[in-house]
Amino acid sequence: NEDIRVAIIQIFNVVRATDDKLERHEYRGRAVSEQLKKGMLNIDKRIKMLDPLKGTVSRLDERLAAVETILMQKDERERIQLQKNLRRRPGHTEEPARIICRPSSCLDPLHWALRIEIHHQPMQIYRVERVLASNEPPAEIKEPVMSKKDFEKMEREVLSKMDRVASTIGNMENELFNIRDENKNIKDIHSKSSENMEKVKRQLDTSEQLLAKYENKLAEYNNKIPEIPVPNYKEQDEWRNNFLRLLESQKSQVKEILSDVKMVKDSLQTLPQKEDIESAQNTTTQKLEEMKQESALLPETTVNLLKQPYGEMRENLDTKHNETLKNINVLFDIMLGLSEGFSNSYEKIVSEIQGLSKLEQVMVQTADSVLDTKRRVEYGVHQIIAEVSNQVKESAKDVTQAVNDRFDSFEISLLDDETGALTNLSSKLGEDIDQVWRQMGVMHQQMSVSTDTLNNLQDQTNTYVNGTIKVMDNMKGKVGQITGKMTEVDDNLNYLLGRLSLVTQEFNRIKSGLGAALNEIRDSFHAVQDKIKETKGNGPHKIESSEVDSSRK
Repeated sequence: NEDIRVAIIQIFNVVRATDDKLERHEYRGRAVSEQLKKGMLNIDKRIKMLDPLKGTVSRLDERLAAVETILMQKDERERIQLQKNLRRRPGHTEEPARIICRPSSCLDPLHWALRIEIHHQPMQIYRVERVLASNEPPAEIKEPVMSKKDFEKMEREVLSKMDRVASTIGNMENELFNIRDENKNIKDIHSKSSENMEKVKRQLDTSEQLLAKYENKLAEYNNKIPEIPVPNYKEQDEWRNNFLRLLESQKSQVKEILSDVKMVKDSLQTLPQKEDIESAQNTTTQKLEEMKQESALLPETTVNLLKQPYGEMRENLDTKHNETLKNINVLFDIMLGLSEGFSNSYEKIVSEIQGLSKLEQVMVQTADSVLDTKRRVEYGVHQIIAEVSNQVKESAKDVTQAVNDRFDSFEISLLDDETGALTNLSSKLGEDIDQVWRQMGVMHQQMSVSTDTLNNLQDQTNTYVNGTIKVMDNMKGKVGQITGKMTEVDDNLNYLLGRLSLVTQEFNRIKSGLGAALNEIRDSFHAVQDKIKETKGNGPHKIESSEVDSSRK
């Protein structure tokens, strides 16, 4: 009895310990699943927040391409307008490309025309002087002859006009060279900005690839999450805190990147639009046409009119050029900040991936420890079942042997003293023995039922172990299946606890039955001993009618 009681107590202790462990594992598994769900939701939100970056960068690229095309069109229109202006001047028959490439060649026709006029004027003066010297009557003057003063005035005016025209042409050449240099600088700046934009595109592509790799890693980690969680609360809390900190830092970085992108967008909006450039170009063309018309009428006013619009055009070009340079510098600084932010975010994402790899190692170690504990529990259950069966067999043998020994000794004592009392009491003893054997049969049945329940428990544990192995093999599913499997584990545990409660009740019944049977046997032995003490001597003895009737029956 004591051995059975000790074995049952040990079984109860083991079952309670396993129940507590399973409850802890279940609670931790739920907590880990909730944390992982929250982490996945936060990561999805961050990825969705990063999606507009691609659109903004594509818009930036389109805006820069539009600005570049506008500047190229502007340069082309200015070049065409200058070609038209040079073609409309008298004496210019050269090709426009050659004139633009060599502005000094524009002076040649003017010089030749002026030289021809100057050579013709002295020839006419020489003819007039020759006629006067010969004292011959002059011929009929068909055309008015110029005087020397008029000729000198005209020569001075022509020379002054030539000087003015030469100075204006020189200024125009210098301005053309400056415009060409500015166009080259603008082209270089545009090429640099396009290179920077290509670098930013590459960095964005690499960041998108890193995000895709990060998503794949997270999917793999979600598929590799075990059912049974980490048994260490401290490590779990540290991991959760680190994970939340990393997510917060990533959130702040994404906000900074979005603010930088907004600044880039605002700076692009501040760039000169196509309409402004076209309006400025139209105004310049109108002014150039007015200059052409006025230059055809008055050469002196043409010089002044050319100086004013060219100065205004020069100032406008300088202001526009400075604005574009400032905007491009701002864009370059913002692009550098974006590249640095992307590099920092890349390093932090790499550190997060390393932390997740460490988490995977911890999860694998915990899974191994859980499997070891399961194996130990199974081994302990097998040992308990074997010990209980051995102790039950030994106790049954001891009880039967003790009963047989007592009956043998009692039979010998009764045969030695009296055979009559033995015949009278044999019926009662037979009934008592039958009751005892019935009790033993009931106890045997209960023990068989207990062995069946233990076998069922063993089968259930085997099925649970097989189920857990299958679950560990099929752990590459979705995270949503964890809750269903945990509910299945809850049902199995509830069923196991019910079965264990039934086993305890049956053991308590067996114990109470054995105690009652032993108490009855003890009482019957005491009654027999009392009767033997009362009936001393050889006889005759008084036998009650109830005893005779019971013996007959």
